[in-house]
Amino acid sequence: MELSERKSSMADQVWEPISNLFPPHPAVDPNVGAKTNLSFIPRVQLAEASKADFGVRPMVAQHNLHESDMFSDAALIDLLDRFPRKNLYALTMGTDPTRAEENRLALNEGVSGADLLRAVKKGRFWLNITRVDRADGGYRQLIDELYAQLAAQIPGFAPDFSQGSLIISSPHALVYYHADAPASVLWHIRGRKRVWVYPALDERYMTREVLEDIHAGVRHEYLSYEKSYDDGAIVYELEPGQWTAWAQNAPHRVTNLDSVNVSLSTEHFTAQSRWRARVYTANRFLRVRFGLRNLSAREQGAGAIAKTVIHRLAAKVGLDPAQVKRHIPTLRVDADAPGGVVPLGEPCVASKVGN
Repeated sequence: MELSERKSSMADQVWEPISNLFPPHPAVDPNVGAKTNLSFIPRVQLAEASKADFGVRPMVAQHNLHESDMFSDAALIDLLDRFPRKNLYALTMGTDPTRAEENRLALNEGVSGADLLRAVKKGRFWLNITRVDRADGGYRQLIDELYAQLAAQIPGFAPDFSQGSLIISSPHALVYYHADAPASVLWHIRGRKRVWVYPALDERYMTREVLEDIHAGVRHEYLSYEKSYDDGAIVYELEPGQWTAWAQNAPHRVTNLDSVNVSLSTEHFTAQSRWRARVYTANRFLRVRFGLRNLSAREQGAGAIAKTVIHRLAAKVGLDPAQVKRHIPTLRVDADAPGGVVPLGEPCVASKVGN
């Protein structure tokens, strides 16, 4: 199935790019119980042979986050109870990896941390605790330490900003085939998951125009997926204590195995990754506004500078307005329901039983 066909079949769904669905928090808020002292020393282990692979091709290495009490059930419940609910997202999914339109948003206001975790264990969805580093100082300190160790081990790696979200997900939950705009690292802590990573910047797996739209933030990050794509994927199973990274913008998908999973997903920004975002966003503006297609995606040189300057000036005068779309919630988390969620408008299962 071609991308255009899949796009039309998803037209009725109200979408927003994941990066826009989860807006940034303000600075660390002491009112949510910020923690500033880690109770353990995080370690990032990277084999000499893997250093050249970081950010270039899929790779797996080791860490020790799974040994920390930060990710125990008790600690997760405490975090969920303190965390601002407007920045906590529960998303369900179907069982067919080709049907990303089955991703549905569930409201979670008023649900305790213990019940959220109970719903995850019995249901089929994932909790995205977005920008956890701005709501809890301990996570900020942890992410800073992880990236300091990466930078110390990887020649030329100099991120100027990083952020993270904690993902708690059900057994057999899946993340649909998609591509992220920023570069990222997945630090796996609990459970087991299978990851498929596909070649980056390869139009067999994602067209350049789609990537331009993702960088510009005007579409969701889910992509059209066909099972034949798996022939070109690198596949591996992540265990607790492993982390993985791949080339920026490489399409990927994930399926949990038979247990609850906990992972810390971090994004990092470098001078190079920022230039890529600027160039692809500028190319989209020139394509949509003036019909200029197949522009160079080179991230350096006079052409790249000229395009980004033109786009920046155009945006300042309102010629490239944001077109953000948002998920519309259709479900509500209910830990007593068989699948952990109920449709909006229905009474909770406990209320039904009480009546």
